[in-house]
This record gives sequence, C-alpha cells and structure tokens, in this order.
Amino acid sequence: MSEMRFTYLIITVALLFTLLPLLTDAGGPGPEDIGSAANFQKIDEMLLRGENQQALEMLGGLSKGGPDSVEKLWRLSRVYYEMGRLDEKRALQLFRQSEENARTAIAADSDSGDSYKWLAIALGAQAKYSDTKSQVHQSREIKQSIERAIALNPNDDISYLVLSRWHYKISGLGTIARTLAKIIYGGVPKASLAKAEELLLQAIALHDRISHRYNLAKVYDRMERSEDKKIQLQKAMLLPVTFPEEAEEQEKAREKLQVQK
Repeated sequence: MSEMRFTYLIITVALLFTLLPLLTDAGGPGPEDIGSAANFQKIDEMLLRGENQQALEMLGGLSKGGPDSVEKLWRLSRVYYEMGRLDEKRALQLFRQSEENARTAIAADSDSGDSYKWLAIALGAQAKYSDTKSQVHQSREIKQSIERAIALNPNDDISYLVLSRWHYKISGLGTIARTLAKIIYGGVPKASLAKAEELLLQAIALHDRISHRYNLAKVYDRMERSEDKKIQLQKAMLLPVTFPEEAEEQEKAREKLQVQK
C-alpha cells in the first residue's frame, strides 16, 4: 500500500469516528442507547406498579459509570424513597439512601432535573425524624432543590406538586415555631397557601392527577373553602392511579367525602 493511500485510509477512518455520533443522533439511538432506554423503561414501569424490590434488583444489575450513571442514580433515589414510604422501621435509613443517591447524581450532572427533584423528596421525607435545627436547614434546601428542578424541567408536573407541598407545610407552622426558628436558626423561607394553590393548578394544567387534586383539596380545607375542597375530592375520585401513592390518596379522598356528606 502506498504512503498516500495509507494516509487517505487513516483520514477516512478518523472522519468516520468523528461523524459516528452525529450519524447516530440523526438516524436514531445506537444499539447501546436502545438497550439502556429499554431497561430504564422497564424499571419505570415496575415503579409505577409498586414493584420496588424488582426495580432495585434490575438497577443493581446495570453497569456502573458511563453516560447512563445519572439515570440509574436518580432512579435508585426514587426506589429507596418508595421503599422507605412502605417500611416504617427502616424508613429513615432508606430515605437517607435516597438522599445519598440523589446527591451523587447531582455531583455527576448538575443539570439533572430529576436528581434535584428526588433530593427534595428524600429530604422532605426525613423531616418528621429530624430535630428543629435540621428541619429548618432541610426546608431551605428542599425549596432550593425543587426550584432548581423546575428551572431545569418546567414541564414536570410532579416538581410543582413537591413545591406546593413545601408551601403547604411551611405555611402551617405556628407562631411559636416560626419565632423560635427565626431567633435560633435564622428563620425559614416565606411560604403561603395561595402559592400552594397556584403551583397545584400549574401541575394540573400539565398533567391532571389524583395527587394534584387531593393536595389541592387539602389546601382548600386550610383556606376554609369547603365547597372547593369537595369539588377537588370528587375530581380525585374520577382519575386513574398513575403511581402507587395515589391509590392511598384516592382512598383518603373517598373517606373525606363520606365525612363531608
């Protein structure tokens, strides 16, 4: 082979490898991407069915590192949260594992909206196990994290739900608790029921779910808007369950409607 032909071959091969990612994007995902997407889709379906242990085992079988590591990590955060929600004895331990995986995901990619969302959820779940100082610190980080999640993905309705829940809980703090938090720990961020309502209406506009309607009913209950509360509970009864926690919320909505009659 002449030197010129050899040089031409090297350039052609180099050019092919340079263009390969572009060609893959233009023509659809490559084989590895398809495999990863299919695995994550299966895992998401398991989580929606409440098959947490199966999802955890499948995530454990995926390779470590690589471009999909963040996708794996925030799903691990979600799995541990779901498991903690159903296991009171190990709840705090599992919620902390959820937090750890979310933080690791954020460290790997600071532009992952899902990672910030699950960090906020994991921290919120730990609140009832924390002392006042930790709760004040967590409340600030929850707000910052979920607002970051919304900034990165403004079409994620669940993030609006999470931020609404934050406003609902913080606005419910009593005067004494607020005063102590302000004197000792520098206070907590401002929150309001009006903002909680606004955020839930945004979430509903993106995806109407049982959880959005049920939580809006709770907001209206605190606002003493009984008729609006009833309407939201009724709407919650007509919607399909889209994730396991909603089955519990729909049952609670049924019970509240029976009491309200």
